[in-house]
Amino acid sequence: MNKLSEEAKGRLHKDLVKLGDMMGDGLHLESDGKWISREYKKILKALGMLPKKKISPEEMAKRKSKSEAINKRMQERISQTPCGKCNGALKQTRIGSKRAICESCGGKWQLLR
Repeated sequence: MNKLSEEAKGRLHKDLVKLGDMMGDGLHLESDGKWISREYKKILKALGMLPKKKISPEEMAKRKSKSEAINKRMQERISQTPCGKCNGALKQTRIGSKRAICESCGGKWQLLR
């Protein structure tokens, strides 16, 4: 996140109070008041006041298992497929990625969808 000057922080806090007052009056619930909620959230983000999203251990386990399946499928695909430019050997760009890079010419290829 960029460091904000004291002047910029002060201006953002002032805008946040104004938007909060507008929300308190219920203006954000009107048909043309959607911008108020968006601006409020944008300012909170700029000031670093939004809580960070936490990832549960179950979600992490799901990601890991998907990554392992992708890696197995990519190893099969890489062994079957040569580079389309130079017929060189391909190598997975990173763990869990569905892309490969040629080791000789550097060409990148999407091997799985």
